[in-house]
Amino acid sequence: MSDFTIAPSALAYLFGDTLEDLFAGRARLSSNETIPCREAKVKTKDLANAMLVAAFVHLANEGVLGLALSTKGMLVKSKFVLATRGSGQASHSGGLEGGIVANLTGKEGVGVTVARVLGGESADPWQEVIRRARRYLVEKGYFAEEERHGIGKLLGKQLVPQCEKIAALQGEAEQVKAMLNAFRANQPALYEQLWKDVAGGIASRQEKPDMD
Repeated sequence: MSDFTIAPSALAYLFGDTLEDLFAGRARLSSNETIPCREAKVKTKDLANAMLVAAFVHLANEGVLGLALSTKGMLVKSKFVLATRGSGQASHSGGLEGGIVANLTGKEGVGVTVARVLGGESADPWQEVIRRARRYLVEKGYFAEEERHGIGKLLGKQLVPQCEKIAALQGEAEQVKAMLNAFRANQPALYEQLWKDVAGGIASRQEKPDMD
């Protein structure tokens, strides 16, 4: 039974500014994402990374998958995190967690799984991670869809965060932070590599420039 009302990846999005001391790397070139209802900004790439790392760690804690350091290459060895499907049941079928469970084969690198979750290439795969979290939060009632007026109608409906409802999740966000802290403290090398592999998986979905 999960202690979380919503998927931890979504909590990491809503309270991403509280997780910054757990970022295992910092993006140098990145736009900023404003955290809903909190008037705080976090680099988009770091936020997307933290969301997926939270998803993987949570699923590992539930026994849905296993995470282990592995190596590849014959002459030059490189480290990566191997994800192996476990026997546990995911407590959240939606969100990024649901995407990971649906796309994880029996055994593969985390970066491969992340790339498969995101699907085709996009101009900004980091924003795609965040868009998926927002869609999930709409389904859960933490964002409302409202009609725009005037020329803004061309942009479609706007998503309005339900701040009072989101604020009630503060305690669960602290649990996500504690979960990541514990994982990092117990397996620091695995945590660092997990962060790198998630970053690589997201970046692999960025559209390549047309050289013609």
